[in-house]
Amino acid sequence: MRLLFFLLISFFWALGLTLEQAVEVAIKNHTSLRLSFLEIQKAEEGIRRARAGILPQVNFSYSYTRLSQELAFGFTPRNRQSYNLEAEQTIFNKAVFEGLKLAKDQRELQELIKEDTLREVEFQTKQLFYALLYKREVVRLLEENLKYWEENLRQTEGKFEAGVVPKVELTRARAQLENARAQLQSARTDYQKGLEDFRAFLRLDHSPEPQGSLDYRPPRTSEAQDNLKNNSTLKVARKNLEVAERFVEVQKSQYYPTLNFFANYQGNTARVGGQTDMVDGYTFGARLNYRIFDGFGREASMAQARIDVFKQAENLKDLEQRLKAELSKTLEDIRSLQVQIRALEASLEFARESLRLSTERYRFGVATQLEVLDATNTYNATLQSYYLTLFQYNTALARLERLTQ
Repeated sequence: MRLLFFLLISFFWALGLTLEQAVEVAIKNHTSLRLSFLEIQKAEEGIRRARAGILPQVNFSYSYTRLSQELAFGFTPRNRQSYNLEAEQTIFNKAVFEGLKLAKDQRELQELIKEDTLREVEFQTKQLFYALLYKREVVRLLEENLKYWEENLRQTEGKFEAGVVPKVELTRARAQLENARAQLQSARTDYQKGLEDFRAFLRLDHSPEPQGSLDYRPPRTSEAQDNLKNNSTLKVARKNLEVAERFVEVQKSQYYPTLNFFANYQGNTARVGGQTDMVDGYTFGARLNYRIFDGFGREASMAQARIDVFKQAENLKDLEQRLKAELSKTLEDIRSLQVQIRALEASLEFARESLRLSTERYRFGVATQLEVLDATNTYNATLQSYYLTLFQYNTALARLERLTQ
């Protein structure tokens, strides 16, 4: 299976990695998720350990002692042996029963933490993926922008040689071209660094190219306020409060008596009728224990457990308020970005039409090449703003999904 997975990944590298494939790889490789699985296994072992308290306990002991001649006198045998086989069964021990419930609650908590970690990994993957798509578009637009300034310099050189423009215009055109080259190199570097961050996040040996493009998709915000209760981080906080309350019950159980049944079979060497022989037999009974006073240790443990409950309750209230505020701000961002996208689409349509008209006018000799270049520059700048807004919009949608799942 691992070989098949790596073959598929190699295939993805060749064709580019889609968002769905990137999320799948991140879920499979991310360290935090692997640790979550280990914590779940650890919690399962905790249940087994807690359950051991209600199962029978069996112990066996054996000893051999040889006494010197000076100590072996009277009815004391020189070679002494003894053994004891004891079985004990808990009849009632509230601490054990509450401890088992606590272990099961901790197992459920680890499951919720794993789900919360999964949601966070998905969100971070989408953030990195959308950022790469945007940075790639910026590189492409700056490559087009570089062509514009190269053409601008070529025309300026021609005008300077013809004596139409002064030398300062030529110097400015060269500076503008160098600035465009620097911007393009900076954008390419930023994109490559983003690829490296993406590769490290996915725990891959190569930097996969993202496949796809930034686009607009309508949000599903009609039930967003009600879906906050499904937030995985909120579920973890609520379960933490339940675990803290369960721990209070475990501390309360110290006030209850314990009742155990025991039976043992034992034997030891003894002198009987002048001879050394093994004497054995069995005993059984019940043992009731009740701690009357322990120096206020139970009261202190109870107080500490209740303080932890108060702390978890405060953390839960704080988290609920923060998530509500973040959800409200995210919805406002989405509505604002929708308006901006519509405005930019209109501006983009105008810039596209202006570019078309400038191109047609230049073809018929009505407009100059400089007008076409200016229209191209305006169109590319508007397109870059449009892609930036799409990146922000898609990231806001991913954040909304994170908040409501």
